[in-house]
Amino acid sequence: MDNKPRLAVSACLLGEKVCHNGDSAEFRALTNEWNGHFDLVGICPEVDIGMGTPRPATRLADDGESIRLVNPQNGNDFTSQMLEYAQLQANALVDSGICGFVFKKDSPSCGLEHVKVYRNGHDQAVRNGMGMFAKIFTTLYPHIPVIEESRLTDPQQAEHYFARVHFFSLWYHEGKKGWTDKAIKEFHNVNNLFLLSRSPDAKRKLGRLIIQGFDNGEHPETVALAYMTEAQQSLNVLTKAGPIAHAMERVLGNLSSNLSKSERQEMLDVIHDFRQGLLPRSVPLALLQNHLRRYHIDTAIHQRFLSPIPSSLGLMARV
Repeated sequence: MDNKPRLAVSACLLGEKVCHNGDSAEFRALTNEWNGHFDLVGICPEVDIGMGTPRPATRLADDGESIRLVNPQNGNDFTSQMLEYAQLQANALVDSGICGFVFKKDSPSCGLEHVKVYRNGHDQAVRNGMGMFAKIFTTLYPHIPVIEESRLTDPQQAEHYFARVHFFSLWYHEGKKGWTDKAIKEFHNVNNLFLLSRSPDAKRKLGRLIIQGFDNGEHPETVALAYMTEAQQSLNVLTKAGPIAHAMERVLGNLSSNLSKSERQEMLDVIHDFRQGLLPRSVPLALLQNHLRRYHIDTAIHQRFLSPIPSSLGLMARV
């Protein structure tokens, strides 16, 4: 984790005064607590297509045939400009090496879910929309992890999302060397316990995906992209204590021959207490880490599971 992942962020969340009313919507956890761990890149689609600041609030409108991005005060339609910009900017961001995107909740350009959509002849909106820029970005690049800032206020959501970002960052930097059949297999192997703890089904699906890709003669770059797309889709579901505790027990199994009966029982009790919600995840993880180092059997596979994000983010003690 020496390379800081590059994270695209809705610019208003970084304190830039680009909201329609000329203000910002600064998300201080990102700008003050976590900013040192990421290379943050601010993006405001509405300002970038020339709307200006301050400006009338835009909205998504359903005209019966398509969803449009409009100014309700004068009827100005920004759909074409936004669609063209979204494709170009999404490509540019991915080419620059972003490993994730934090979007602004409820924004008609950046909201990921439950964005208001106004239908012709109806004064009340239906919350079933997606911001126009966000929809283009996620459609073009489904393998890049995305989230709305409101979800990052929950430590479990934040830890899980940043684990996805770092997982992607490792894949991205490995891919810069050029994907080979061997490299893909090694990447999957190193992330074995990490995937098992986050999405047990994903571990199995990804293993089959690799085998099928090679059997079909697909290029390693194609297999690698399909791998990350499937992985991020599976990891989009928040992890639970059960699979994580199971992965801990797998690590403990690697240690069994080195531990005394009482040490093993202590570890089992601590893992059980974590599974029941009586201890934070950091307690059994720290004990396992200590035992692995003590007996010199620490491996990259163990480390990917035990340290999915930097401890200095301050999240592990709260999950």
